[in-house]
Amino acid sequence: MKKIPEDLLIMLDFDKSRDKSSYEERVGLPDELSAVMGRITMNFQYLEDCIDHIITEIFLGLDSEIGIIITAELSFKNKVNLFASLYYKLSSKRKFNLTEDLELEHFKYLVKALFKCEELRNQILHSNISMNWKTNQIERIKKTSKAKSGLKIIKETLNIPYLFDVSDFMNQIVVELEQSFN
Repeated sequence: MKKIPEDLLIMLDFDKSRDKSSYEERVGLPDELSAVMGRITMNFQYLEDCIDHIITEIFLGLDSEIGIIITAELSFKNKVNLFASLYYKLSSKRKFNLTEDLELEHFKYLVKALFKCEELRNQILHSNISMNWKTNQIERIKKTSKAKSGLKIIKETLNIPYLFDVSDFMNQIVVELEQSFN
């Protein structure tokens, strides 16, 4: 009876195939594309954590573990909807640090910005992003196939400054949330 080779079994087992080498030892110095993609991912995670904190601890005054139970399984969209609903309910009773005499308008722009962050994150992280070494350009390819419209392939060229702008925009919204609701 044939047996699966040991080296294949090790390769297919994450715990057995781990390597303790550093990033630089594995692939060399970090490149800009990988770094900015990581920043987008981390800044969006921080944005999501910030919304969780505001919902549970600032708006509801709950213990952080209870808050995690409430928000852990919510999509980002549902978290923003909950955040907005709680704001509308509490804003007549509590004062937040939003533009005086324009609180509601300020808040609506903030919610719009939160949804824009999600849209940008989804556009980038749910696409194929790669460096075309022949043209030295970053390519984004998004493929979808829907019953309504069939196959759709979107191709566009991106650049590092644009990706940093996405990352920085998310960070700006975090700062705005922290200043407005802490």
